[in-house]
Amino acid sequence: MQYCAYCGNAVDAVSYAPCPRCGNPSNGAPRPTANANTKGTNTALIVVIVVVGGLLVVAVIGIVAAIAIPNFLTAKQRATQKRTMADIRSLSTAIEAYSTDKNEYPKGSTAADVAGALSPTYIKTVPAVDGWGHALQYTCLKDATTPESDKCAGYAIGSAGKDLRFEHDSLLETVAAGDRPTTNFDCDIVYSNGKFVEYPEGVQH
Repeated sequence: MQYCAYCGNAVDAVSYAPCPRCGNPSNGAPRPTANANTKGTNTALIVVIVVVGGLLVVAVIGIVAAIAIPNFLTAKQRATQKRTMADIRSLSTAIEAYSTDKNEYPKGSTAADVAGALSPTYIKTVPAVDGWGHALQYTCLKDATTPESDKCAGYAIGSAGKDLRFEHDSLLETVAAGDRPTTNFDCDIVYSNGKFVEYPEGVQH
C-alpha cells in the first residue's frame, strides 16, 4: 500500500496524478500553479475592455454636449429677448399712462432719463437696461405738423440686441423704416407708440 506524500491518504500508486483527497500529486511533486501566460492574457483583455469602454463613454458625452450646448445657448438668448421685450412693454405702459395725465410724452434719450418722471407714480421701477445689460434707448418723437413745438407727440424705445450695437444712427430712422421682423439675436428690438416696429420672429440664430 502506498500513501499520498501530502495528506497520507492511501493510493494505488504514487505518481503525478492528483490525490483523490487533497488534489495534489501523490508523489510529493510541487503543486500545479496557474499558467503565467494565461494570467497575462486575461489582464491584457481587461485593460483593452476598460480602454474601449472609456472611449465609448467619452464619445457619447461629446455627442450629447455637441447637441445640448448650442440648444442651451439659443434658449438662453431667446429668453433674454423675451425679457427685454417684456421690460419694454412695461416701460411703454408707464409712458402711456404719463401721457394720459400730462398730454405729452416725457423727454430723454435713455430709459434712465425718464425714470424721474415715471417712478413711482406710473411704474415702481423703471427698467433701465435690456437683458444683455445695455442701456435701453428712448427717443421723444416731435409732431411733424408743428416742428417749432418742443412737445413730444410720440416716443420710441430700443434695445441694441445681443451685439450691443444699433443698426441705425437713431431710433427715428428705425421707426421711419417701418415694421420689420428679424431672425438674428444681434438685431435691434424697437417699440414705438404702442407696437413693436422691429422685433424677433420665427427661429433666431
